[in-house]
Amino acid sequence: MLTGAENSGMLLIGCVVVLMGRSAFFSGTETALMAVNRYRLRHLVKRGNRGARKASKMLDRPDRLLGVILVGNNLVNFSAATLATVIGIHYFGDLGLLMAPWVMTLLFLIFSEVAPKTFAAENSELWSLKAVFVLDPLSKVLRPVVIMINWFRNTLVKPFMNKDSEEDHDQLSKEELI
Repeated sequence: MLTGAENSGMLLIGCVVVLMGRSAFFSGTETALMAVNRYRLRHLVKRGNRGARKASKMLDRPDRLLGVILVGNNLVNFSAATLATVIGIHYFGDLGLLMAPWVMTLLFLIFSEVAPKTFAAENSELWSLKAVFVLDPLSKVLRPVVIMINWFRNTLVKPFMNKDSEEDHDQLSKEELI
């Protein structure tokens, strides 16, 4: 039978694993939505695919889409790092405080960044069309935060933007069209 301290330690570890799964979702979703074939997506929209409609609508505002993904990912990453630090201190004392960031960085790189992004890049349509059903309601909840962050970002970045690149962004060359 587990003691109260052992039980709480296992609960915290379980929470970190769940948060890492959420981080994998956000990381993979970012990659999938940025890699999805827009022409294929338009075709699926015309055929009435609900996921494609949601994805297409979200991709119309990439600033908001990325804002939701990044806010969500940062929330789960920092929460997991905080819990990992508590776990490290619980089991290893002061040494755990030093170990937690290193262990979490390694675990996050493998399980919450590289693996999900690799899978999402290879399966961007499948991932995108499913992930939007989670992102859509989340984007409604986080909308005020995302708008505020985008306003700050625009205020900071706008003086450094190249105005010519904005106009040419959606233009296709003859070779790209073919």
